[in-house]
Amino acid sequence: DTRKKIYNADEELAKLKVRQLSTKELSYGEVAIKRILALKKPGIYGTVAELGNVQSKNALALEIAAGQRLKSVIVEDDKTASECIKYLKDNKLGVVTFLPLNKIKPTPMSSEIKKISKSKGSEGLAIDLVSFDNKFKKIFEYVFSDTIVVDNIDVARRLGIGNAKYVTLDGDLAEKRGAMHGGFRLKRKHSMGFKEQDIVKEVEKYEQEIKELKNTIDVLEKTRIENEELIAGLRTKKAGLEGEAIKMEKSLHLEATDLEASKEKKTNLQKQEKEAVEKIKLVQEKVNILNKELATIKTEKQRLRMSISQLSNPTLIAELNAFEEKLKELDEDLIRVDSEINIRDTQAEDIYKKELEKTGKIIKQIEKEDEEFNKELKSLAQAVKVKNDELKKKEEAAQEFNAKFRGLFHKQSEIDKDIQKNQATMNNRQDDSRRVEVKANTLSLKLAEIVSILSGLNLDFQQYEGIKLDLNKNEDQLKYEIKKFENMREQIGSVNMRALEIYEEVEKQYNELVEKKDMLGKEKEDVLKMMNEIEGKKKDLFMKVFDVVNETFKKFFSMLTTKGEANLIIENEENPFEAGVRINVKITGSKFLDIRSLSGGEKTLTALAFIFSIQEHEPASFYVLDEVDAALDKHNSEKFAKLIRQYSENAQYLIMSHNDSVISEADSLYGISMNEHGISQVVSLKV
Repeated sequence: DTRKKIYNADEELAKLKVRQLSTKELSYGEVAIKRILALKKPGIYGTVAELGNVQSKNALALEIAAGQRLKSVIVEDDKTASECIKYLKDNKLGVVTFLPLNKIKPTPMSSEIKKISKSKGSEGLAIDLVSFDNKFKKIFEYVFSDTIVVDNIDVARRLGIGNAKYVTLDGDLAEKRGAMHGGFRLKRKHSMGFKEQDIVKEVEKYEQEIKELKNTIDVLEKTRIENEELIAGLRTKKAGLEGEAIKMEKSLHLEATDLEASKEKKTNLQKQEKEAVEKIKLVQEKVNILNKELATIKTEKQRLRMSISQLSNPTLIAELNAFEEKLKELDEDLIRVDSEINIRDTQAEDIYKKELEKTGKIIKQIEKEDEEFNKELKSLAQAVKVKNDELKKKEEAAQEFNAKFRGLFHKQSEIDKDIQKNQATMNNRQDDSRRVEVKANTLSLKLAEIVSILSGLNLDFQQYEGIKLDLNKNEDQLKYEIKKFENMREQIGSVNMRALEIYEEVEKQYNELVEKKDMLGKEKEDVLKMMNEIEGKKKDLFMKVFDVVNETFKKFFSMLTTKGEANLIIENEENPFEAGVRINVKITGSKFLDIRSLSGGEKTLTALAFIFSIQEHEPASFYVLDEVDAALDKHNSEKFAKLIRQYSENAQYLIMSHNDSVISEADSLYGISMNEHGISQVVSLKV
């Protein structure tokens, strides 16, 4: 049973190692990556796929989420990445994406995305489903930024496509910008990128099981050897005892009864001997069977190891795959180059013949136009003289106007200064008026208080009418009291009789200011209402124009590129004036790209489609285009030239170009060259 278990465990271990090796072969599939990792240079850690472990359940989802970044190589710093890039260039090995630990800056994850990841139907954040060394945390945050793993695409729609990047367990993807990728995928038995934690655990489990079984076999083998040694010792001991028994019988003259007793004892011993021999035979048979099984298992194990090592050599398989892909690419390039050579030869012949004919016509036309230009030059010289005279008169008038304007501006500044002074004076007078008013109120209060005190004293004095005065006080005491009362009278001061009139005037001014304030508040509300109405109409008008321009943009883009799509997207639909307009383009495949991700020719076509869509909505009478066709190939240049020809019926186009397709559609041609003296020469031709 033990050897059978070892055999089964070896088989399972071999399968799991083949799966692990196939994963490594896929991650090293590109020659460039393989050669970089083969350098074994300090600071090169490996690919993203190689350094991350995932569960088999989440493997497909995480590979789709990582995309091409799965094959990126993690390095210590940008210096190491730069040296690797130079190595690839020098040896012409291809292109590899490097992720330096000192430069990668992942986007911080928002609390809203963390909250969404805990919703029903969500497996969690992608980065939480990958196990890795903590020093590579920034790299995996960069690879799985804002990514949530969900059960299916319906869960992603429920959670809100556009709030985060969603990837389903069966490989469908919904990007944060709204793009969705998915469909049928062939079921795979194991991961094509990340190392699966389940496989690693199973490999460790079977290796441990095999180790334990081998230890058991070693113990049994040791026991077998000990048993064999014990059996051999017992046999020698038996033979010695039998010889001693025979000697004893001969040396001792025993009686018949003794002999009979010894015979019985002997028969008993013989029976025990037979039983021991039978047991020894059974043990030997078992040992022989176990030895045979052990020998067959060892040979089978050696054979399986050799076959696994041959099958799972990653460098050999990777090189074979790379050579096959390179051979296919070279065959395709050879066919393409042959076809291009044939096309170029035929085009060259056609162009050469046409150019000879055109050149002859152009030379004749130039000779005719030379005479016309001389005549026009004389008439233009006279016209320039007249215009110069008019220009001098207008310059003199402009100088007079500027002088008057400066004088008026100086007067305006002086008037503004006077207004400011008057305003300051008025404010000072108003402050003085308020202080006078406060003082008058204070005095009136004091006067009322003294009157009330005097009336109280009079009332008190009435009680003492007819009563003789107190003559006991001396003169000094009376003088002191008189002086005290005089001081009190002086403190009261004179009464301002115009205080009420001043109060009425100030109150009138205050009421007028309150009315003005209320009126200004109403006017402010009316102005705000008007501004809100204007903002609403402005947004509606902008959205109507944007929709029209977007439709015409799509039409012109499809006219210029038959195989692509494009549209205009407002970055902030609620407040379009607070953000901008983005252009999304799809040339091939199902993925829309930002205009910054396009080639020069594709950017040119997109820009031309946008210009023509604006012209369609709000046409102008005159357009100047300076070498806009520089990045276009011949086919797209012909399309552009035909489109210009079509719209030249409604507007005039002045185009700077070196392209024959555009030149052939022109009505008039002007050639500019420089002579040996550095002076420009103009040659024209009416086609």
